[in-house]
Amino acid sequence: MTASHDAKAPMPSPADAERKAEIVRVLVEVGNAADAIVAQVLGEFGVPTSVAGTLWALAPGTEPPTMRDVAARLNCDPSTVSLAADKLQSMGLVARQPHPSDGRKRTLALTEQGHELWEALRSRLHASRLFTGLDAQEQDTLLALLTKMRNPQRS
Repeated sequence: MTASHDAKAPMPSPADAERKAEIVRVLVEVGNAADAIVAQVLGEFGVPTSVAGTLWALAPGTEPPTMRDVAARLNCDPSTVSLAADKLQSMGLVARQPHPSDGRKRTLALTEQGHELWEALRSRLHASRLFTGLDAQEQDTLLALLTKMRNPQRS
C-alpha cells in the first residue's frame, strides 16, 4: 500500500473507474487539440511552446503574479519560470515589475506586444472547433467543473 492510498477509502467500482478513465482520456484529447492551436499561434509569433504555461499564468485582467506564484500555479520550480520569463522578456512580451506592496518581490506583466499575443490566442481559440456544440451556459458549466477539479480543496 502506498502512502497516497487511504486504507479506509472504498475501492471504486469498475464502472466508476472506467468513467474516470474516459474523462481523463477526453480531457487529454481536448488538451492536445488546444495545445496544437496554441503552438500554431506561438509559432507565428516566434515564441517557443516551452513558455506557454507561463503565458497562461499572465492572463490579462488579473493581478500580475510573482514568479513564485507562477511556479506554484504551474507546479514547477521557480527557476523554470525564471528561464521562461527571461525568454519572454527578451522577446518583448513580458516585463518584470516591482511588486506593489513588497519591494523585495518582482511581478511579471504582459507588455503591449504580450497583450497582442494573448488576443491572437483568444481569437484563434474562439474561432476553433473546440467549443462547437457548447452554448454559453454549457461553457460556463464546463469551466466551473474543470475549475472544481483543478482546486478540489476549495469545493
